[in-house]
Amino acid sequence: MKKLLLFFLLSVYGNFYSQTIQVLEKGDTLQKPKYHQFIYLSDSTDISSAKFVARIKARGSLKHTTNLYYFIRNEAQRLGANAYRFENFIKTDNDVNGELILSVYFCEDETWDANSEHMPKNKIFIFGNDDMTEHKVQGYKVQDEKYEIDSGQFKVFDIKENEEIRLTKGGFTGMTLWYKRKEDGFSSFVTFSGFGINGGGASVGPGYNGVGVSFSTGKINHVEPNLAMALLKIYQEQK
Repeated sequence: MKKLLLFFLLSVYGNFYSQTIQVLEKGDTLQKPKYHQFIYLSDSTDISSAKFVARIKARGSLKHTTNLYYFIRNEAQRLGANAYRFENFIKTDNDVNGELILSVYFCEDETWDANSEHMPKNKIFIFGNDDMTEHKVQGYKVQDEKYEIDSGQFKVFDIKENEEIRLTKGGFTGMTLWYKRKEDGFSSFVTFSGFGINGGGASVGPGYNGVGVSFSTGKINHVEPNLAMALLKIYQEQK
């Protein structure tokens, strides 16, 4: 009886948190990118010169929502893609699981310069925990003002001219980072959860195609920009 119960529980758990990857559509050619990268392509970027590689769907638990992105990225890179465009994300099974669809492409260098013009400029994006099955509220301060961010949410702060924004997580023994406007305008993406330092990988090229290894500063983790751009489509903005 105990063995039957254990088998039932393992079966339920396996079905509940199983991960699947499916290539919905595939192009004719197998590309060989020079660099190991996976760049977000804005909806506003002209991709007429890009080569379509595949349309891929990942389905799995929202306990670690970022895994859906990583599953697709790994399969896309195996197929020869070096870029992606966001297609769709939905929650399923009473919001326990989710489905993410990305179209993936092989792009040459000239696409990146045009694409970078459509990226958010001089902003700080704060991401909540990627466990979207629970409410995990995290507190932090911006310019000494208290804020909270829930799982599956993001908050945006603009970096104004001649302004230095101070972001603090924790008390006396916590972490503080300072942000100023950049001449190139690139934004920063941070989280107080562990997903910011997992699976970052490396991207080579100018601007948003620069080194994409996420790094930890203790309690504040910087999120790799191409992952962050997908999360902006998956998460809900906190006003």
